[in-house]
Amino acid sequence: MQDPDRPAECCPDLKAKFEDWKACAERSVREDPFKVAGAAFVTGIFLTVLPIGAILGGLVRLALALLRPALLVLGIVKVVEEFNKPAKS
Repeated sequence: MQDPDRPAECCPDLKAKFEDWKACAERSVREDPFKVAGAAFVTGIFLTVLPIGAILGGLVRLALALLRPALLVLGIVKVVEEFNKPAKS
């Protein structure tokens, strides 16, 4: 069995892709540091201004609102399955 704490052993392609991504990021920082720093700054401002709490709260509220009807439909399906089972003789 593979150790889940060592993804490189589970997925050798994953390690290679990560190393490629890391090398690309390092190359970008070395070639144009101001552009990368500006992108990081803009991303930070965007994440600060974006109401992440409200978005997540809305998604949780939506999921909970849809949970009741989904459970009701699943319950009805199970009841119909029980009534449609052939009787044991």
